This record gives sequence, C-alpha cells and structure tokens, in this order.
Amino acid sequence: MPDDVRSSFARVAANYTTSKFHADPARMDELVSLAQPKPADLCLDVATGTGNSAFALAPHVRSVVGLDLTPEMLAEARLGTAARELGNAFWVLGDAGRLPFDDSTFDLYTVRAAPHHFLDLEVALGEAARVLKAGGRAAFIDCSPPAAARDTLHGVEVGRDPSHVRSYTLAEWEDSLEAAGLVIERAERRELDWDFEAWMGNMAVPADKVSSLAGILTAAQGQARSQLRFEWREGRLWHAYWHCLIRARKPFR
Repeated sequence: MPDDVRSSFARVAANYTTSKFHADPARMDELVSLAQPKPADLCLDVATGTGNSAFALAPHVRSVVGLDLTPEMLAEARLGTAARELGNAFWVLGDAGRLPFDDSTFDLYTVRAAPHHFLDLEVALGEAARVLKAGGRAAFIDCSPPAAARDTLHGVEVGRDPSHVRSYTLAEWEDSLEAAGLVIERAERRELDWDFEAWMGNMAVPADKVSSLAGILTAAQGQARSQLRFEWREGRLWHAYWHCLIRARKPFR
C-alpha cells in the first residue's frame, strides 16, 4: 500500500503546493484553531505532503516534524522551508502506520486530508497514541461524509486516486479514537462547497475520466443525492463535501 500512495502522489506533488484546499489560508487557520499549538510544543505533522499544515503550525510551536511517504512531496516541502526561511521545520520520510520515533516523543500530533489513504486506521491511531506524551494532543481533519453520500463518493474517490482506502463517518472516527485510548475533546463534521473539477485537477485526472466520475456522482439517488446537492455552475460541477474536525488527548495514566 505505501507504494500505491507514492505512485499516486509522486507525479502530482507540485499540485499540492498550491492546491485550493490544501493551501487555503482559511483551512490553515482552521487547523491551527483546532490543534491549539503551544510555543513549547514539539509537533509531528503526519502525511504532511508538501508541508502546508506544517508551515501553518511552525510559527506557533518550538519545532515541527513533517512526515510523508513520498520523497517528491517532501522535496516540495523543503523548497517551501527555504522560501519561508524557517528554522524549526524538519522533514522525515516515513509511514503513518510505522512511525520512526520513540514512545512519548511529541506534544502535538496532527494529520490532515490523509487518513483516508491509511490501510489500517486503527494501527495509525495506535501509533499516534504511542508517540504522544501523556497529556499530549492530537488533531485530525479528513474527509468524512455522511454514510449515504460516502457510499456514492467512494467510487469517485477510488477512480480519482486508487490509493484511497475509505472515508470514515464521524461515528466511526469516534469509535476508532476511543479504541486507541485517546480522549476526544471536540468532534464535529464540517461541510464545504466543493469544486469537482479542481478536485480532479489535483490528481491530473484525464478529461474523459473526469466525465465518467462526474457521472457516478450525478447518478446518485435517494438520500445520497439529497446530501450531495450537486449542481452545475457555468459548466462546472459543484457539490457538498465534508470533513471531520477532531481534537483528542492522550490521558495521563
């Protein structure tokens, strides 16, 4: 599975440096507000990609380590570090399911727009709990549709990016975090107005495939159709898209 993720993202790494969602200042502010970073924190940003989340957190913490599976993504992140003249952002090649760090290393763990690629979410959450210090915090943001819309979107997600595994509902997230021994402090689902064409563009999906994937979405019926609320605006397809916003803490024992 790590090879699938690398092959999916290596060819489009530069797209994620400027992606409308991944680099949007409003989304960065959302992450910082959720994570509540502190000046003394050592932060781990997992599946950092081109480093957008790590860059947003860096001014608020002692240092941030961005970890990703894809060397090409980290190469983009290093370019961003140099451009921003940051001295407290560092980059590590690694897997969310096998973190190359000692137990109880980090004060803050963040991951954004990535857990739906994890082959085993429970293993990744166990690793998050392992590397956090007692009392350490974690922030999770990832695609999290209601169940009916998720079932329709799954075919679109896999067609767009074969490394997609599963989007989890908010209830599934809560169950998995509790099983990992993390105490949930905040858990909600947030909806965005989603530009389908831009979403496809991040992964450089060919035009003919974009059309077929749009057909999956617009063929939705019943509850999924009501939830997705798709519409065409000036020739572009827009629809609802959801993310979970979760903050959790590793308890003192």
